[in-house]
Amino acid sequence: METPFKSQLNLEDVDPEVKSFIYQTIMEFEPFTTPDTVVAVIAKDPLKLITQLEADGVNYDRTELRKMYRISISLSEDGARIEEEGLHESIFEAIKIAKDKLVKVLSEMQDSAISSQDRTVQINSALQNGTVH
Repeated sequence: METPFKSQLNLEDVDPEVKSFIYQTIMEFEPFTTPDTVVAVIAKDPLKLITQLEADGVNYDRTELRKMYRISISLSEDGARIEEEGLHESIFEAIKIAKDKLVKVLSEMQDSAISSQDRTVQINSALQNGTVH
């Protein structure tokens, strides 16, 4: 059923420019993924945010919200899943917002894991050498 609302966007029916942008965006997650990682880009109904906005005490205009694109990007593997969303009048900006938020979270996770590994290497080295620097 066709509707004038962007909340019913079907990403399979978008124009080639948007598909290309989505593909380019997905490629930016390559440093954070393995061959088994599933990347999903999903258009969600922006009006479903109303309950959360009201709970958070955020003022919104239902008509303006209806004009927005709400795009979710998720990465999943082995039952683990991480997801971020972008909301904007432009589908390109909504995708970019979701991507930037997800890259930020993934970078923080990667930095934390690397720092943890560095600490473990330092501790093991100190235990083997009998000294701590």
